Amino acid sequence: MNKIIRWCVIGAGGIADRRTIPAIVKDEGSELVAVMDRVPEVAKAVGEKYGVPYFSSEEEMLRSIECDAVYIGTPVFCHKDQALTALKFGKSVFVEKPISMTSAEARELVDAFKAAGKQLTVGYMMKHHNLHEMARELIADGGIGKPVNVRAQFSCWYPDIEGAWRQTKKLGGGGAFMDLGVHCAELIEYLLGEEITEVKSLIATNSFNYEVEDSAVVIFRTKSGILGSIESNFNISDAASESKLEIYGEAGYVICNGTLAQTEGGRMTHLYAPQGDYSAMQDRTAGVPTEYVGAGCDLYQKQIGMFNELLRSGKTDFFFADRAVHIQELVDKIYENAEK
Repeated sequence: MNKIIRWCVIGAGGIADRRTIPAIVKDEGSELVAVMDRVPEVAKAVGEKYGVPYFSSEEEMLRSIECDAVYIGTPVFCHKDQALTALKFGKSVFVEKPISMTSAEARELVDAFKAAGKQLTVGYMMKHHNLHEMARELIADGGIGKPVNVRAQFSCWYPDIEGAWRQTKKLGGGGAFMDLGVHCAELIEYLLGEEITEVKSLIATNSFNYEVEDSAVVIFRTKSGILGSIESNFNISDAASESKLEIYGEAGYVICNGTLAQTEGGRMTHLYAPQGDYSAMQDRTAGVPTEYVGAGCDLYQKQIGMFNELLRSGKTDFFFADRAVHIQELVDKIYENAEK
């Protein structure tokens, strides 16, 4: 039987309680052994909910509880120090995105785990969506011809909320792009199989009163010259946003609707329609695409399962951690460019 991976959680509220802890509990190869939150009432509530010991100090938890892995679901400004604390106790770490506040912090963190021989992975779960995996295969197999254009739009309604850390720059590092746009950038690179190398950006706070941006538009160029754009918003109502990802090639497209989400839902259409000769009449007849639907699996459980398998193998793989550093390098450029 495969070894059961014992998990401690740092930051027991929020996304941990909504998504990641239920994924750990569901996963047959995982065991939740303790939770920690700096708000004692949250630690107690989540610990009692899942029947495990709870703490308000990460060091106390890691000294007291034997575990194999630590999940970190705290505000971004905590990620680096808490991950290094877990590493001090010899633990491998799964940290939520974005990896840290800056690319310099991100590189320092990844280098420390590499030197210690412990695994560090970052929670960009959307690449595990079955439709995104299918899109990646279609693109790699020439199913849209040579990719030439990408558009992504990802939003949520996030009005002024007292005490919300994502609305404070020193706690979250940024606003709509730091929280939502990073998902798009990481996913686009994964689907295309190449890095974004050039960015131009505009950010604004148009609807709310907090200090970070509620609107961001980024245009980019990839290593091979593919052009694209990412739109991230905290000020579009949830019902009005399709969270749409479009990738066009010289011979077709893949278009995903509703797949930029925490669940494996939505749909994808694929069209292969090579043009041939130029048509001066420009009489356009729309092709009939093939439609696929989300499989409905748990994206967070997929992440946990993959992390567990890596730990059981005794190997380390920093491919996605290094890519998370690259994403933070892009984030640094985007905010620097927008503030000029």
